[in-house]
Amino acid sequence: MEEAEDLLTRTTVSKWRTVSDPKHAGQLFCHELLQSSKDLKSLLLYVDIRKDKQEQDKDFVTFYKRDNIQWASPLQCKLQGDVATGSGVSRHMMSTVIYKLISGFHINLGNAAITKLFEGECDHQIPSVSRELLDRDMFTIAGRMIGHSFLHHGPSFPGLSTAIMHTLFEGLLETTPVTIRDCPDLDIRDAVEMLEGDAELKESDSVHQLCRSWNLPAPNATNRKQLSQKILFHAVIEQTRPQIIQFRKGLKETGLWLLLIHRRDAIPILFPRESEAELTPQMILDCIIWPSSVTVVFDSFREDDVDESDIMDVHRVTLYLKTFIENGCFLNTRWCCINASQIKESNLSIITERQSSTH
Repeated sequence: MEEAEDLLTRTTVSKWRTVSDPKHAGQLFCHELLQSSKDLKSLLLYVDIRKDKQEQDKDFVTFYKRDNIQWASPLQCKLQGDVATGSGVSRHMMSTVIYKLISGFHINLGNAAITKLFEGECDHQIPSVSRELLDRDMFTIAGRMIGHSFLHHGPSFPGLSTAIMHTLFEGLLETTPVTIRDCPDLDIRDAVEMLEGDAELKESDSVHQLCRSWNLPAPNATNRKQLSQKILFHAVIEQTRPQIIQFRKGLKETGLWLLLIHRRDAIPILFPRESEAELTPQMILDCIIWPSSVTVVFDSFREDDVDESDIMDVHRVTLYLKTFIENGCFLNTRWCCINASQIKESNLSIITERQSSTH
């Protein structure tokens, strides 16, 4: 039996390096890595869904904050307060982890109730320059989350800036493809655009102040174009370099680095563009505001209007809808528009497209 497994592993190693399809290569690599770690002690990821979102997010962060962990070890997930078991729970957990990275964690660091690790516009996301996030090793945690999700067939992380990916995978600095859309700071964007224009710059302009704060030469007629590029590079790459180092460290710890350096064509599978990202059932469920009582279902609520059958109808339809979305493996969900407060009137719209395999 052991000889057969060794033979399978050796065969798989050669396949992930040579197979033409990068997605298939990633699947083969993950299979090999998980197989080689199958006898290690299982990792236990428990989240109590009866807690509020802040406590749940804290549980996720605590799990991935641990050092010296073999992230390819067998994974056991448990939703405390829910009877669900099996692989569906693991898919739920991985989808939730990536969704939190995209939308933000309910962790108040003093500035906002929701803390986002990445900021910027679509397909130009860069790490936040928050010092507190860096001090808490949150970008190491982000790398572990993304790598762990990939290992266990969860969703990838979409929308990362091409310039950040170039730096993350140790590309040459002089060929870093930085664009103004990679800069989420609108004031810095304005400064760059002023330097690239022809308007006369005054000493009191924000451009001069920015150059002084970053120890850059004062702008003049001969250096303004070069200075605009330096400011943009500093804002996007230099300021986020410590975050990128942490991010790379977290990814490496999951064991994925070997795949990513030998199969560069697999990088877009791990970091797809937002338009190419997978929409998982859990991401849809997290965006729905479910009715918590009959008061949000009926436009004109009076106590004598309440009928037990009405309440049962709401619960029944809600449960059916959740089950339908959770079992979305049979469907390629392209768009979901749900007004859950109007379930009573059946004002539900789910537009789906069946996968070609079901035709």
